[in-house]
Amino acid sequence: MEVHLIENRSSEEKKRSLGLKMALGFLAGFVGVMLLAACMKGMAKQSDLGVPMVQRASVSPLSVAGTAPRGDAWVTGVRLRKRDRQAEKHRLYNRAIKSAVRTRTKKALRSIEDAKKAGISSEADLKDSDKLMSEAYKEIDKAITKGVMKQNTGSRTKSRIATWRKKVLIESGLYTPVEEVAAAAQ
Repeated sequence: MEVHLIENRSSEEKKRSLGLKMALGFLAGFVGVMLLAACMKGMAKQSDLGVPMVQRASVSPLSVAGTAPRGDAWVTGVRLRKRDRQAEKHRLYNRAIKSAVRTRTKKALRSIEDAKKAGISSEADLKDSDKLMSEAYKEIDKAITKGVMKQNTGSRTKSRIATWRKKVLIESGLYTPVEEVAAAAQ
């Protein structure tokens, strides 16, 4: 009898019913994909879905072979989410320490440059910049100790600050490098 009813429908009705079936199929598939994506991202909870989530006990071929069973997929996702949270905290922490190192370094270099522009008559004129250099060195050493900066990077930064100071002293005539003193003595 159903076959007889379907054949008696007009082509317009057939097209409408087919379109409706396709739309419902698409909608059901779309909702399923969205629920699956939410579960994978960990955004959906059991109460959000309205469907109780049952954890299936799976037997992997490795566990049968006598090796240790592999962890469940959702546990791995939880671990990865925790690792992401920890990585973000560490990134912000490291970023703050690196910023402090850069700030102290810039202040020390700027102080040396200002002393050079003001004119240096003795090493006492570099007293303020020496204090800022000490603070910069301290901050660099802290960053190295905490593992934020590698040893060579810290050494290179400290050397850069010391080189700027030495150049200012040489230009002002307060310091003569050892090579020049040895050449003048001969």
